Amino acid sequence: MSAGNELTEFYDCLAVLYQSLPPEADSEWQEAVKSVLYGGELLADEASCYGAQQKDRNRGKREEYAQRHGNGNRVTEFSAITVAEPRESDRRYVPSGAKLPVAPESGEVLPVKVTSEGVDQAIALLAELPAEPAADTPCTGVDVLLDPERIQRARRHAGTGTGRDETTILFVSDTHLGYENRVKTGSGKTVSWASEISSVKTFKHIARIAVGRDVDAVVHTGDILDHEVDQATLDGAESFLAGLSNFGVPVYCIIGSHDHDSANPKHPGSVDGVAWLKTQVMDGRLTKLSTSPTPVAGGPIDAYGISAGNVGIDDVGKFYSREWEPSEIAFGTASPGPNILCLHDGVTPYRSRSDADVDLDELLAKSRVSFDCVLVGDEHRPRDEEFYGGYTFESDDGTPVLYTGPSARISYGYRDHDAIVTELTFKEDLVALKRHTL
Repeated sequence: MSAGNELTEFYDCLAVLYQSLPPEADSEWQEAVKSVLYGGELLADEASCYGAQQKDRNRGKREEYAQRHGNGNRVTEFSAITVAEPRESDRRYVPSGAKLPVAPESGEVLPVKVTSEGVDQAIALLAELPAEPAADTPCTGVDVLLDPERIQRARRHAGTGTGRDETTILFVSDTHLGYENRVKTGSGKTVSWASEISSVKTFKHIARIAVGRDVDAVVHTGDILDHEVDQATLDGAESFLAGLSNFGVPVYCIIGSHDHDSANPKHPGSVDGVAWLKTQVMDGRLTKLSTSPTPVAGGPIDAYGISAGNVGIDDVGKFYSREWEPSEIAFGTASPGPNILCLHDGVTPYRSRSDADVDLDELLAKSRVSFDCVLVGDEHRPRDEEFYGGYTFESDDGTPVLYTGPSARISYGYRDHDAIVTELTFKEDLVALKRHTL
């Protein structure tokens, strides 16, 4: 192993903390630390404990690393992670000279003796540790370390959620619920690995990331459904939408071209998808976006949306999707906070003007609303096969424009790549971006 192995340093440092826990420490805190190190009931379903990762993702032994970067028994020289001396109240429990991990986001050293009153704060800090620290072999793409529901409760009780001066959204697109049905319906092009796709599982992963990352909202830029979807798939997706609603995470959406088509299913096993979408809106599990501003999670951000073909959910089936011109769009007056625009069409300058559905530069130039960010669906393949930068570009006036790609591996560009969702944090005049694989 090379110097600066993040996984080994987290494992060794956290092991010192675990070995230092006094018997009177809160039992759930003891279980949480054990879960991260060795596995346990508080570990997230998809996550692997640090002990298992140490075995599977590092080529050398921990003892060898401790010989080179420590005293032979434990690591004492940390170059890959931030550590600190124990809190003054914890020093009598920890071996002399030992350092403990610092939570990466809050900058607080993890506690040792934790009471029942402080367990939520402690678990919220522990959850800041990476699910898959850097090691000799690559990560598998898991983003959530501890059980998302427990983390959500911990952050709420401890008051460590997103600050009032920033808003975080999970940007999702093209989930194509029911895509795997193409294998039996014979309708639509199908990738060779279609039988491996579970669109309900995709929804589950999105919900777990949203809760685990403690986002304020989810924004879906269309093609929630494929053009043929069965009731069982919709029931599964509805359970995860209900779960997000129960955790106070609203889901905002626009309608995509496949959503339109789902209103008129051809296969006898399929149902009217648009009717289901309308039910989700009516029951509050989805909020549709329009050319009028919609405050996101009650915060300062206003979201606007133009569905595919400028045909919203209430107009699907009344007339065919049509091309639309920027001059047809009149956006409602925005509040002083950040504004985001959601689209589900091929836009310039990602596409050439001859190939684009919408001239985005013209739309933004004619708009009386100044947008801080444009989020777009429909595009299933990043430019130049560049999966982490190929979906990000700017309009002529410098407005950031982001695709996030399909949330399921439904195009051949994803033969060897995981699907992606994008976490966006808006703070003052900045937009921070973090990709999550599914």
